[in-house]
Amino acid sequence: MIKNIVFDIGNVLAAFRWKEYIAELGYEGEMADRLARATTLNKMWYEVDRNVMPVNDIIEGCIASDPEIEPQIRHFFADRRRLVMEYDYSRGWLEELKNRGYRIYLLSNYSQDHFQYISRHFSFFGLEDGQMVSFRVKLLKPDRRIYEALFEKYGLKPEECVFLDDSPRNIQGAIDAGMKGIVFENYEQGRRELEEILGKEM
Repeated sequence: MIKNIVFDIGNVLAAFRWKEYIAELGYEGEMADRLARATTLNKMWYEVDRNVMPVNDIIEGCIASDPEIEPQIRHFFADRRRLVMEYDYSRGWLEELKNRGYRIYLLSNYSQDHFQYISRHFSFFGLEDGQMVSFRVKLLKPDRRIYEALFEKYGLKPEECVFLDDSPRNIQGAIDAGMKGIVFENYEQGRRELEEILGKEM
């Protein structure tokens, strides 16, 4: 029986809006594309969430990928708070599931500075029964060890958990670790598939 519902944050409970953020910084066309490739689409971006490398080293790594746009890259990293914005449905959805007796957990790849910001400003924080965030354990989904760290920290049985994430790779990692999984595309689809799983488990 499913007792625990585990949520990713980015693109599930909050929009990872990097295209909009780059546009808000004033960049468009070719420059916007170059800036994206040097930052959020760069392999160095994973190191932001892993929290092993110093941020300045990550920035330098991004700059090394396209040195001609160093000022724009530094501008991008100066204040990343608007990269993610909470969805309107998130708090209500979690409250509803909590009221039905399910325990709620967050499992997400996140940098320390950005997570500290959203945990203070996003309304759904405080509803969860626990968190497993990449920067704290120096692991990234879909590494099996981050799922197992969640189970161990909170005494969870994998077969009693369902995980919602927008990445098929991360969902496959969850399934390999023993959970049920839903590849989240949008609220209507994610909610429908979750209710199908919960209904079968009753």
